[in-house]
Amino acid sequence: MLKPVMLTLALGCAMQPAYAQMSAAPIPSALPNVSAISAGNAAGVLQYCVAKNLVSSTSANAVLDGLNKKPEVTKSADYTAGASGQILGSKSFSIGSAPSFLQSQACDMVLKQAKTIP
Repeated sequence: MLKPVMLTLALGCAMQPAYAQMSAAPIPSALPNVSAISAGNAAGVLQYCVAKNLVSSTSANAVLDGLNKKPEVTKSADYTAGASGQILGSKSFSIGSAPSFLQSQACDMVLKQAKTIP
């Protein structure tokens, strides 16, 4: 039979990993806010994501076609940054530098937001 002190110590040690997981920052906070992404940056990012197979080319190409009809989109600095994997905003985000599980999430977020750009 374990003595109360040993039991408390054993339970305390067992709970530490669970506490560490609960206190970690949630994954969505690591992703950028894309609600105000420019058409140029969205088009560039989607181009990057398609090239890296991080998003469905079928879905992205339909949105890209609409964005690329605007002549200023592909000529902007925002497009160039996006095509290199940079999401611009209040907090810049490099897709290529992010962990792989966040890369496709970031691309999906941009695709979803790009569908709402007039």
